[in-house]
Amino acid sequence: MNEKNVIKSSYLLLIIGSVIFLVISCITKDISFLLGYLLGYMINWIIFQLIIKMCDVMLEMNTSTIIVVIMNILKLLIYAVGFIIAVKSKYFHIVGVFFGYMVTKLSIYLEGYKHKGGDA
Repeated sequence: MNEKNVIKSSYLLLIIGSVIFLVISCITKDISFLLGYLLGYMINWIIFQLIIKMCDVMLEMNTSTIIVVIMNILKLLIYAVGFIIAVKSKYFHIVGVFFGYMVTKLSIYLEGYKHKGGDA
């Protein structure tokens, strides 16, 4: 399993989730659910790219744990910014943002399940 497979799998989950949140938005007549989901996915995609870069830097430089701690704090701050945007704005629903954050994580689990822990 590599990051390209995870990203491809996340696109499929993005489409499925977008359809689900579009239906929810139509039922509630509030587009903020769909917009929150898309915002959460975009933030999660940025964080996934940050994780990839962080792993490359750690392998390349044999860095100390301070860089890992700083990068993890940066990830948490980015997650917090998404939730703050959802709370402060009427255009993004916090439930949508939360499920948007889960797309890449679900993609990783699905890819691991598909390949039963091995690389294929």
